[in-house]
Amino acid sequence: MIFLIKCKKNDDAISEVVSTILLVAITVLLAAVIVAFVMGMTGNMQKGKIATSTISRVNGSYVTVTFVGGQNSKSVVGINWTVNGGAPATWISGSSVTAGIQDHPSSGGILSVGANAMLAAPDSGKDRVLGIALFSDGSQQVILDKTL
Repeated sequence: MIFLIKCKKNDDAISEVVSTILLVAITVLLAAVIVAFVMGMTGNMQKGKIATSTISRVNGSYVTVTFVGGQNSKSVVGINWTVNGGAPATWISGSSVTAGIQDHPSSGGILSVGANAMLAAPDSGKDRVLGIALFSDGSQQVILDKTL
C-alpha cells in the first residue's frame, strides 16, 4: 500500500525565509565580534619612529657604531648599546663613558647625527650588537641589531 500525502506548495517557503534570516543574523553578529576584537587589539599599538644606526668592525676587539639619524632623530636622547647581552666598555671621542650608553651631548640638545661610539666586542664574528634608541617622549625602539 502506498500512501500519498498531499503537501501544500507554500509550506517550504516559510522555513526558507526563516533560515535565511538566521544565517544573515549570525553572519552580522560574527562580523561585529571580529571587528570589536581587532579594534581592541590595535587600540594599544604605538606608532613606530624612524631612526637608525650603522656598525663596522674596527679590529678583532672593537666595533664602531654611528648614529645615522632619520625622521625622528631630533627626539633621540640616548642609545643603549649591548654586546652579547651585556653593556660593553664604551668610548666616545676617545674618552671612556658609562658602559653601553651613548647619550645627548653634555651641552644638552639632541644626539647629533653622525655621532660615533666605539664598543668593546672581543668575539669577532660572534658578537651580537643591539642598539635601543631612547626618545624624548619616553619610548624606546631597536635601531640596530647585528651580529659581526
